[in-house]
Amino acid sequence: MPNQDGSLTNSDKITFTQLLNRVVPVDDPKFGAAALGLRNLVEERSKANPSSNSALLRIIDALSLDMMAHAVGGFAALTVDEQISAIHNVETTLPEEFNIILGITRDVYYEDERNPKRPTNFDGDNEIFGKVVIDIERPKPKQSRRKLRA
Repeated sequence: MPNQDGSLTNSDKITFTQLLNRVVPVDDPKFGAAALGLRNLVEERSKANPSSNSALLRIIDALSLDMMAHAVGGFAALTVDEQISAIHNVETTLPEEFNIILGITRDVYYEDERNPKRPTNFDGDNEIFGKVVIDIERPKPKQSRRKLRA
């Protein structure tokens, strides 16, 4: 859970590193976002404005509160599948915040010259995040079943 001043604890930094490794899937681990040392850049870019900073802190906070992570000693102690499941829960619960951080992460990752070019879309088989649809339209009220008299 982040500090009161909004800075990340060491545990949060480990969680954030694992998050980056999961949201940008790679075939070779040496090209993972964390292995390339991109966590600081993503964090700096997220802190550049209040909405993205808030999004980052809410996501890290949500991951630190994951019950399974608590049971096994932290997010990093989860299996890859359990981490992905926890991240999916956060993506579903906080879709707007998640998409902000996912976008920043992808921007930073694909701007790095060591990485392949940015895909034109992220619908590949190995890409699993960013597929939650944000429905900001409010449900329409149901119409009365009784007929109106003219």
